Amino acid sequence: MDTDLLRQLNGDIWLPFRLSYSRLDAPAFLALHAPELVRAGGPTKQMIGFAEYSDQIEKWFAELADRGSSVAISFRFIERIVANDLASERGLFQIVATRADGDQRTFYGRFHTYARRTDGRWRICVDYDTNERSATLEEDFLAGAEVDDVDAFAA
Repeated sequence: MDTDLLRQLNGDIWLPFRLSYSRLDAPAFLALHAPELVRAGGPTKQMIGFAEYSDQIEKWFAELADRGSSVAISFRFIERIVANDLASERGLFQIVATRADGDQRTFYGRFHTYARRTDGRWRICVDYDTNERSATLEEDFLAGAEVDDVDAFAA
């Protein structure tokens, strides 16, 4: 597999994803997603498009900011397939939520995204995640390859 394409995905999606998420920057976060986005799963176990997802993210980020709370997200990958202008990536995420009073909680889940490169830039087209409860999610997360470990997926 072309590790240069994985590095491009990191630069276009995964690094800005973490940064915009931690900054609660809804416009920057939403710019990582294609207008034809299909979002499925998550806590609500629903299927929505970009407009509804945009409304949810803007509201959630604003609520967190108003409360003085913060979130940080990290990713580990178990599969990264990329060819030409299409990518399929599966892995686990870790979200650390911190309330204004300092109370901190950590959540884990699985994700699967499909991305497309258009006009030289990668964007997420399909995003599926779970918030399943499992005793091994933290272990599975730690066993996955870090975002910058593109060599783990070289053929």
